[in-house]
Amino acid sequence: MIRPLALLVPLALAAGAPAQDKPDPKSNNKDVIVGKWKVTVPPDKDPQGKRDFEEMAKIGLYMYIEFKADGVVAIGLGAETKQGADLLKTVPKTSFEAKHRLLAGDAVEVYDVKDEEAKKVFKGDKAKSDIVIKKDEMTMTDPDGTVTKLARLKDAKKDQPEKK
Repeated sequence: MIRPLALLVPLALAAGAPAQDKPDPKSNNKDVIVGKWKVTVPPDKDPQGKRDFEEMAKIGLYMYIEFKADGVVAIGLGAETKQGADLLKTVPKTSFEAKHRLLAGDAVEVYDVKDEEAKKVFKGDKAKSDIVIKKDEMTMTDPDGTVTKLARLKDAKKDQPEKK
């Protein structure tokens, strides 16, 4: 997933491998990937993304990737504070959806990206990453070696701004 921060952060702050026809049953992620994952460490080879990530955190925003059992993947912004939630209300689009497919081993492909801005970030309508999941921690490594770390969001309350 090639630097989705580059797509979504400006919106908030402003207000591969060939496809395979079917999932691989030998995927290491088959029974563990479904859920909502919060980015905890932004892509390590993207200095601007890191700065944007730090700015987002200051106002209570975070980026998430949600893998759904039906093969849909949503990438977007969430809020942990009232300030962040208020800011998200002013942004016309805070997420986009595509599809995901589990490949052999750790490989996961995101494909069928329809959002035109997302296509610029993904450099097309698909991208592949290796994803290693250990309990509630995910490490995503892109083909160029870029590493992003995520943590599983445990319940829907985490997606709601704190009441203050």
